[in-house]
Amino acid sequence: METAEFKEIVEEIVISNGMTKRRSCYYMESNELMVVLGLQKSSYSSSYYFNLGYIIKDLNDKQYPKYTDGNVRLRFEFELNGKYTDVVDINEVLKDELADELEKNIKYYASPITSIKALKNLIKEQPVLLYQTTLVTKQYLQIE
Repeated sequence: METAEFKEIVEEIVISNGMTKRRSCYYMESNELMVVLGLQKSSYSSSYYFNLGYIIKDLNDKQYPKYTDGNVRLRFEFELNGKYTDVVDINEVLKDELADELEKNIKYYASPITSIKALKNLIKEQPVLLYQTTLVTKQYLQIE
């Protein structure tokens, strides 16, 4: 698959799931949070990572933060060709497989996370996220 086709598929899925695009990132916003999705090209292959950042508005005053500004960050994981991976090689992935896995990730990690409470619940459900949570955020959320 060509890069343009890959990005077109990604954009269609992401936007159809309620995110909006600005420059190279996709955004979903609520009163308390902003969820930011960004693609990161691998330096060594024709692969991409899908990085997500949760921005707590009380802790960040940027109008359009990047996923790297996230108070909590994660990388999407995909089940491709029967294996779990966090990197998508555009020369090997099938369109339908990419679409299904990306939509599954958005519906789990982006769409339902619209409040501080939902973010705290996600961290409790997936404690590995604590490794990608800033100290200020842990204090703000009152979690260890």
